[in-house]
Amino acid sequence: MTADEMRPIVRNGGIDRSNVIVLDFDAPELASGDGQVQRLTDLAKALHEDENLLAIYVNVHPDDGKMSSTGRATRDKLEQDVFRSYSDYEVCIKDEASSSSWSSIEWQTNFLLTRATLPSSTPGSRPPSPNTASLTMGPDTFFLSLSFSQATDVAPYAEAMCQDVDAMELRVDLLEDRDDPFEVLYGMQKVREICRPHAVRAPMVPGFGGGDVLDDAIPIVYTVRTADQAGTYPNDPDGITRMFGLLEIGLRGAVEVLDVESAWDPIPTDSLLKLVEERYASQVLGSHHVVGEEVSTDEAVRLFRACGLQGRADAAKVVLSMLHKDDGGTTTDRQALEASDIARSQAIQEGDPVIPQLGVLLGEIGQESRVINRIFTPVTHESLPFVAAPGQLSAKVLMERRTNDGLLPTLRFGILGHNIDYSVSPAMQGGAFRVAGLPHSFERVDYESVEDIVQGDFWLDESFGGCCVTIPHKQAIIPHLDVLTDAANVIGAVNTVIVRKEKKDGDADGDNVQEKKVLVGDNTDWKGIFNPLSRLGLATSNNDSDTETKKQVALILGGGGTARAAAYAATQLGLDKIYYNRTPSKAQELAERFGGTVVSSLEQADVEPILESSEISVVISTLPAAAEFQLPEWIIENGRDNSLVVFDVNYKPYHTKLLTQAEKEGFPVVRGSEMLWEQGVGQFELWTGRTAPYRVMKDVVLNNCLPQKE
Repeated sequence: MTADEMRPIVRNGGIDRSNVIVLDFDAPELASGDGQVQRLTDLAKALHEDENLLAIYVNVHPDDGKMSSTGRATRDKLEQDVFRSYSDYEVCIKDEASSSSWSSIEWQTNFLLTRATLPSSTPGSRPPSPNTASLTMGPDTFFLSLSFSQATDVAPYAEAMCQDVDAMELRVDLLEDRDDPFEVLYGMQKVREICRPHAVRAPMVPGFGGGDVLDDAIPIVYTVRTADQAGTYPNDPDGITRMFGLLEIGLRGAVEVLDVESAWDPIPTDSLLKLVEERYASQVLGSHHVVGEEVSTDEAVRLFRACGLQGRADAAKVVLSMLHKDDGGTTTDRQALEASDIARSQAIQEGDPVIPQLGVLLGEIGQESRVINRIFTPVTHESLPFVAAPGQLSAKVLMERRTNDGLLPTLRFGILGHNIDYSVSPAMQGGAFRVAGLPHSFERVDYESVEDIVQGDFWLDESFGGCCVTIPHKQAIIPHLDVLTDAANVIGAVNTVIVRKEKKDGDADGDNVQEKKVLVGDNTDWKGIFNPLSRLGLATSNNDSDTETKKQVALILGGGGTARAAAYAATQLGLDKIYYNRTPSKAQELAERFGGTVVSSLEQADVEPILESSEISVVISTLPAAAEFQLPEWIIENGRDNSLVVFDVNYKPYHTKLLTQAEKEGFPVVRGSEMLWEQGVGQFELWTGRTAPYRVMKDVVLNNCLPQKE
């Protein structure tokens, strides 16, 4: 098929992201030399440039794949000008081509598709999302610099290292085959593959094309460090040109963090940043290293501002040098931290993005700077035979010193409720704290009266860090809080309390700044409903200009606090709402607060007239499992036409009557266990300001909720 023949199919909606088009430049019929290669080239260009479809170059190494001599010649001739120019991402296949196991290649491809469909990162963005630098580079996060000449040399140390760090830095400038794009990408793939079984701190990324998630991809910081920036890559004009080319190769491997040195020509830097902004979800870490000389604090501030890359970097990294310590000099262990604080203040004043900023000093003499830098600190590991850079400490040592120095206080967290022996939260949140290396505790605070809680030791303890709130206190706790978030205010219930420390007005005396404790009430229950449904593709504006498109409706069952969270989540998804509850007045309260329609029964005659040009796309049941509710047959029948999603908020039993019915019909289902860990992930991130260890929290919940095997 030619480009002209393909174009109408694409533009008329015949092709979407669920389709796969394979262009095989090694097909036997191409050997005839009758112009087929040129036609395929034209088609590749049309699909990528004109139609803007996602394209992946499957790069099979000619020595390992069963590639014909014609195919090898075509690869050598067209690789840069066609295969890379007309594609976004690249999967490199080496010995796997002759292997019976393709599971790794399947995972790598799914990973690329998952990253390709993420929203772009927005510098300075604060709302939690799968691509927010303020979380991925939040407090007490670490990346480990890999200084091997072969990427696969990480294998003996991966299990131990992955327990203590949040990302791996691939130092491309130290690789033996650093100028071979295939070997660089293949090496990065192998690092991910080796680390996958051990990536306990890996963030959650919404999966491609469905409700699944990716939770075993260790984030990669991709760095090509130049010679005058504490690296080895040549910094002559040719070397810098090749460096920018290698950075683009990193984007093709879907790196989570791309290190971009701020010192080079603004024209290629601008081109690189435009490429990131237009086609990739990678976060940009602007960086600068001062080697072998001391600079003033004013100059250090300027460097932090420059590493913001004019508001286009997601984070800034400045590494300074200290040649000697002295009591009265301006160059101290705190210089990088002080310069970072000043640069942040300037960004606020000038309306620039306020981004994570990490600053350390080179060498053994600057080790203390690594202790006081709390953001995305570069580290080594005890298991390694050498450190990547002089002065680097391990994450364990840094956390111990921060705790001992009072930089990282030990906090008390808990769950407030009554009759809560069943709660999974202590195991889930306590496990998350341990995996993240945080010294905090989590406990049950079980009282019938909320007044007993707020007058008790836990609530009044200076080390109180925050809490979950469950039945029966979600509304009763509100008068005892200082601030409510928009979600908590609209829902009218709080399931999360966050403790913020704020400066007291007019009460600062030099370094002795007085702080006050502010208690913030939030609600993450709605996120526990919103997130799984959004991943299943239920988000809609319901404002489609196509009059033939039916509006999507959420049928919400129940009238309590969780039904409120469900109604709020459905509103955020853009869904219309229908409510049913045995007590109609409770359902009416939901309709008045969130909009929608109340039905007195689920009989077809009562509901269908309300639907008119709409259809029920999701049922969210907040009814007790003991009610043994099941959907009427007519809803089941209609649901077969649009793959009805059924969400039951109960997490015990794992198989409710409603879910059993839905699974029998082949409908997608969401269990309360998923809501439980999703809302718990939201709580952890609100308390700590850093990415949650998603898989660990999920596994704790599933181990508690799954039926025990006989």
